[in-house]
Amino acid sequence: MKLSHKHYLHPHHIYQLEVIFLFVVGVFLLFPYWMLVEEYHLDMTVWQWYFLIPWMIFFTLYSLYQRSKISPEERVSPLKRPIAHWVLLGISLIAFHMQPIDYERMYGIDIAFIIFSLFLADSYWDFRNLSSTRKTRM
Repeated sequence: MKLSHKHYLHPHHIYQLEVIFLFVVGVFLLFPYWMLVEEYHLDMTVWQWYFLIPWMIFFTLYSLYQRSKISPEERVSPLKRPIAHWVLLGISLIAFHMQPIDYERMYGIDIAFIIFSLFLADSYWDFRNLSSTRKTRM
């Protein structure tokens, strides 16, 4: 008796997992870099860019490449997932930015998170299916 079942993930779900995994890898790589910068007593607000700019360029290009491999037939409808998760994310980001801080702001991390959020949202809704103008026949 064979009990194995083959389960295949939808290409958009694979894309979503790749976006999340790559961002988490970037966060884990940032910690040793941060420790190295601290050990040499360098200013992290300046040195953050030497890590985050190349990483976000790689992250963006790789995510766009993976996204381009999804054929039009495999795309999901734009409103398939609930928008409540993104509303909660927006509220939490606003609350985070309203808190007083005693250190210099790490804008690179904020920009990296915005890029990650856009790709993650695209993995839920496929922004290519959203259009502001609809073609109508006259």
